Amino acid sequence: MVNGELEDHALSEGELSNEERRPDTLRNALMRDQILDTAAHMFDEIGYEKCGIASIAKELNIGRSTIYYYFKGKDEILADLIEKEALEPSLRLEQIATDKDQTPSSRLRSVITDGVVRRLTSGDRFELLARLETQIPKRLLVNYNISRRAIFDFHVRCIKEGIACGEFRDVDCKVTAFAIIGMVNWTLRWYQSSGRLEPQEIAEIIADYALAGLYTSARVQQNQTKARDYVDNMRKDLDAMALLLR
Repeated sequence: MVNGELEDHALSEGELSNEERRPDTLRNALMRDQILDTAAHMFDEIGYEKCGIASIAKELNIGRSTIYYYFKGKDEILADLIEKEALEPSLRLEQIATDKDQTPSSRLRSVITDGVVRRLTSGDRFELLARLETQIPKRLLVNYNISRRAIFDFHVRCIKEGIACGEFRDVDCKVTAFAIIGMVNWTLRWYQSSGRLEPQEIAEIIADYALAGLYTSARVQQNQTKARDYVDNMRKDLDAMALLLR
């Protein structure tokens, strides 16, 4: 019998203490996040099959009944990790994709910055989940793969639309999509929360580099013209303010 198999059967309602039957509050959400973070690390360290609820509870210094209050078992913990790190981002992309007020480049910028910020502010769950791919049970792997494919397809579609409307130069859409996704994912390897830049600032820099490699020469010139006009207007405003202060 696999380690932890017996202990992954949820305890009955009667085995929960009054403290553990508390209403859904901020404390509730914080505990769920703590369980998810700890479980993700333990799944990675000792393997999903070998890790049981008792091991996670011991690491958190809480009773198994507390974990069962939040999750029915380790499958549900892993399913929640997949939902937060794969399903929710793919749904976010669908919202961006259907926004007709945005151009292909603005949609691509939105998804790049959103992806970087999400990775740099959600701890290391994303990276841990990626390393767990080979251990994810088939019953949960389907949704995980669908979500990853949706993210890739969005990038490809956005690049194709940018080429069609003249914003982007003619590139291999699939290779470019993989390159951009890789650039976003790699931020997890070198980012330091104690660094001088905030996640949003890093996200904008990554987006600038990605889009600079896609823009046509005409679009680059257009952007340069806009930048010069912006600077000129700022100078005029500063000159006007200087006159008022005399």
